[in-house]
Amino acid sequence: MSWEKELDEILSKTEGEVFEKATLQSLWKLMSKGYISSFDFPISTGKEGNVFRAKRGDEFVAVKIYRINTSTFRNISKYLMYDSLYKVKKDRRSIIFAWAKKEFNTLKRLYDAGVRVPKPIANEGNVIVMEYIGDASQAAPLLKDAVLDDAEKIFCKLARYLRLMYRIGIVHADFSEYNVLIHNGEPVIIDVGQTVGSDNPMAMEFLKRDVKNITRFFRKYISIDEDTLFKYVVGDKDEIC
Repeated sequence: MSWEKELDEILSKTEGEVFEKATLQSLWKLMSKGYISSFDFPISTGKEGNVFRAKRGDEFVAVKIYRINTSTFRNISKYLMYDSLYKVKKDRRSIIFAWAKKEFNTLKRLYDAGVRVPKPIANEGNVIVMEYIGDASQAAPLLKDAVLDDAEKIFCKLARYLRLMYRIGIVHADFSEYNVLIHNGEPVIIDVGQTVGSDNPMAMEFLKRDVKNITRFFRKYISIDEDTLFKYVVGDKDEIC
């Protein structure tokens, strides 16, 4: 059986998703190296890409696949243009591959620094294999959908993570209740491909937007204002909780 047909069989349960040849090649390489054994089901779908629950031997993993033919790839370039590590050709495939590599490398930096993100496992082309956040029956819910037993505790942890990210020179740049999972009462930050360095000319604008978004969400549960959170994140305020 050819590798294309073998992958078609494995991916047949993914709601009829059609993948580009380059994606299938990346998946095959990851499977050959033992990072993916089989696919279970889609966790999330979007214009930029899909996330699937898969297996690596006996353990669950999450597999994020960026679409090479995404309609929004031009917007991706603005997050790469100031990063000297990801100077790439302007063709669609090169940009998406660089984007996936950037997200994988950022996950590793954040995970090693103590920010709770999915542990990165492997990257090939436009595919990232990472820690699965959830249990055997279902993936962890987004913050926007989760039942919060202790909203203040979660907010305080996210505030500390934003501060820690800033201290190591990273701004999330798309932070909101849509980019945080809640698992066993703990927040896990996801979708870090669009992060920028704190030296990026747009970094402060992005950070203020991140602070505004998360403050707006948690204001339903606790008393907090944007200025207080912003000062805490950039280090002008020692404590927030």
